[in-house]
Amino acid sequence: MLDKDKVIKEQDSCKRINQELEALFNCSYDGIWICDKKGTILRINKASEQLNNIKAETLIGRDVKDLVAKGYLDKSVTLEVLEKKRSVTFVRERVKGKKILITGNPVFDGQGNITLIVMNERDITELNQLREQLEETKTLSNEYSSELQKLKIWDMERKGIVSRSKEMLAVLDLAQKVSKVNTSVLLLGESGVGKGIIAGLIHRLSERRDGPFMHISCGALPDSLIETELFGYDKGAFTGAREKGKPGLFELANQGTLFIDEVSEIPLNLQGKILKFLEDNEIIRVGGVKWQKIDTRIIAATNRDLKKMMQKDDFREDLYYRLSVIIIQIPALRERKVDIPPLIHFFLNYFNRKHGLQKKISQDAVSILCSYSYRGNVRELKNIIENLVVLGEGDLITERDLPIEGDENVGFVDPILAQSEQNLREHLLKVEEEIIFEAIKKYKTTTKAARALGVSQPTIVRKLQKYHITH
Repeated sequence: MLDKDKVIKEQDSCKRINQELEALFNCSYDGIWICDKKGTILRINKASEQLNNIKAETLIGRDVKDLVAKGYLDKSVTLEVLEKKRSVTFVRERVKGKKILITGNPVFDGQGNITLIVMNERDITELNQLREQLEETKTLSNEYSSELQKLKIWDMERKGIVSRSKEMLAVLDLAQKVSKVNTSVLLLGESGVGKGIIAGLIHRLSERRDGPFMHISCGALPDSLIETELFGYDKGAFTGAREKGKPGLFELANQGTLFIDEVSEIPLNLQGKILKFLEDNEIIRVGGVKWQKIDTRIIAATNRDLKKMMQKDDFREDLYYRLSVIIIQIPALRERKVDIPPLIHFFLNYFNRKHGLQKKISQDAVSILCSYSYRGNVRELKNIIENLVVLGEGDLITERDLPIEGDENVGFVDPILAQSEQNLREHLLKVEEEIIFEAIKKYKTTTKAARALGVSQPTIVRKLQKYHITH
């Protein structure tokens, strides 16, 4: 009796498992075919019937070889699995562009013989369409990004900021992000790289844009005047002081931004007073007795190494960390030479408008200007272009106009050459000859050398003849 109950329970269990397997088989989103080791079709689920527009009963019991031979199937994954004894996947195209991903998997017995082949089908037409749409969207996004970049460059140039290099564009992006927060910023970089321009940009992009932007260059003032310029003074503070006193730049920049250039030149006894403001937003005038709250943002700049100054006790460590909440390092012009050509044309257009001229510059002249290492950075390049516009003969600035003789441009020549008695034009010709010689030596042909140097092929030929260079 007990054995009978056990058998009934096992039958019920098997029936339940079969029902569950049948439900899984027919509820699968993917089409499923099951074949035996000879390739005879045993089962086809409902998803596969819909996918292939067939009836399972018309195919069950048939050999896939016959279906291929009669043209019902162009290719059988089951036959490939039987032949290769491993999983096989391929894509089959149906009518109307429908694509089906088919995978066949072998089922092995204990001796490693194939007993069943389970074939899985999935319609990937929509996936392909989605992928194509994604690619189109990505392409469109890249185009929009490119256009936005062009607009950004145009907008920057309209503000007097010219850049194409990834290094400088990264600086501008950081400046835009920093402008959204109300914290102190420290700008680092050599003299002439444009620290003042970046400071002005941060102010214009910030919520303080309608407030004042005040600027002080501490290196241009004696120590005795820096304090009164920054903090102002009360009446009677010293002999010769105004009777009503005078507000300092901290007060004048209230609700705006104060740009302290050459902050490294602030004397130690005054650094503590600036630190007090950065901590409490309070200042006191020279000779005053009352502290007053001021809402002023500080942007500081220097071309010196403040950390080395801290080691020598020439700059307060606590002030450094207050000023350097965000540091922006502005690269030298020689580190971003891709910016030189657009800067040349920007300054050329600027000085043409300023002086009522219509000068142009040859590509050869631009190429030579790009070969210099500007110790004075953008400021030096600006001075050179103005000099060329004002003093250059004719409406076209050519290589013959480069450089202008005199000590004012010695900064963009190698310092060893600058000590020579030869004039600058001779130095440039020598440098140009060496560049042409090395280019021909490396690239062998005038066409490749011209492409590498960014000039025309006839120009290279003319230079070879000029310097009697053979190749």
